[in-house]
Amino acid sequence: MTNTRRQFLQQLALTPALMAWAAHAAPAARRVRFGLIADVHQDVMPDAVERIRAFTAAMTKAQADFIIHLGDFCQPQPRNQAFLAAWNSFAGARHHVLGNHDMDGGFTPAQTAAFYGMPAPYYAFATGPVRDLVLSGNDPGGTAKGYKRFIGAEQLAWLERELAQAAQPVFIFIHQPLDTGAGIENSAAVRAVLEKSAAKIIAVFSGHFHEDYERVVQGVRHIQINSASYVWLTGPAVRETFPPEVHKAQPYLKHCAVYREPLFALATLDLDRGTLVIEGRRTDWIGPDPWQRGTTEKDHPRDRTRPAISDRQFQLTPPAGSAR
Repeated sequence: MTNTRRQFLQQLALTPALMAWAAHAAPAARRVRFGLIADVHQDVMPDAVERIRAFTAAMTKAQADFIIHLGDFCQPQPRNQAFLAAWNSFAGARHHVLGNHDMDGGFTPAQTAAFYGMPAPYYAFATGPVRDLVLSGNDPGGTAKGYKRFIGAEQLAWLERELAQAAQPVFIFIHQPLDTGAGIENSAAVRAVLEKSAAKIIAVFSGHFHEDYERVVQGVRHIQINSASYVWLTGPAVRETFPPEVHKAQPYLKHCAVYREPLFALATLDLDRGTLVIEGRRTDWIGPDPWQRGTTEKDHPRDRTRPAISDRQFQLTPPAGSAR
């Protein structure tokens, strides 16, 4: 994956907990590389199949150990079989997170999970030196109107057990972010569980916001993976920017400030170097940018609303500080 803005890696230190595990790890199990993509929105985007194909081709070339989609993938409809087939063209392990829109049309989380081939709406898997936990933010509960964005008591207890029992470093994947109550409604309760095992957690990856940022909360690093496709706009910024026939076929597209090329990322954890490196992508807008269309800095801050997933490199010791 090429990016002219990429910085050279630096040698970074492991936490004591991760260093202890790494010292006993088999040489072949000290590195894992995986592809991340979020919010493709097949049921909104006219070129979603091509965006997934670009991702799977890049991850095949990068020899990723697995790929994972962070939610808002597609409805479990027969019309989306070609889109699912494009995803399944990746020969390695493939994983999914359930987004709030993945049950649109009256489907249950279990039905959508079955369509994707997920073992359950939330589950665990292992790859090389890490334990991977996939959460579902779509449990019943909370007071939010519209889409549920909640993690129920049963799933929360499961998460606490998994973290307590984990003998390896942990990645966590979820659609709605946990670093703010604007994502998961009971995010404070979930973060309290994470904080107990913060030394084990390398990062929490999420989508949903269609933004590009990284933040540390209570010693846990949260990385927002931008949408593969667009920023959602409302109010005066809603306008048609594609040919009329495209908007007729995709009526929600008028809400979208679309990225010209698909966004996705390649993550590499290297225990020998003590690094987590995110290699992202940058593109530009199709048509006017969100502010030219009439959105505001309040609704879409420029410091994290951009057609990009930033390159990042991390020391695995949870650093002090917050957003950057």
